[in-house]
Amino acid sequence: MLQGFENSNKRFEEVNRHFDEARSDVNKRFEEMRADMNKRFEQVDKRFEQVDKRFEQVDKRFEQIEKHLTIITQRMDRFMFWSLGLTVSAVIAIVKLT
Repeated sequence: MLQGFENSNKRFEEVNRHFDEARSDVNKRFEEMRADMNKRFEQVDKRFEQVDKRFEQVDKRFEQIEKHLTIITQRMDRFMFWSLGLTVSAVIAIVKLT
């Protein structure tokens, strides 16, 4: 009977050793997956930084366009004012001459 217990103990020790090996393998795989995930997240962060830079460039370009449109609008306003003034002056001159 003592020999049966010893055999059982040996089998349990083998099973424990097997589970310990399996646990360490799983832990290694988990750490590898974690490292891969961290690398991927870093890559995604870099991509977002690039996208942010592009949006900043687009914002700067829109600001430049807005400045140009403001200048064009001011010129058109002046042109319309002068055009109206010349038209009214011409009509008044024609009416007085006839």
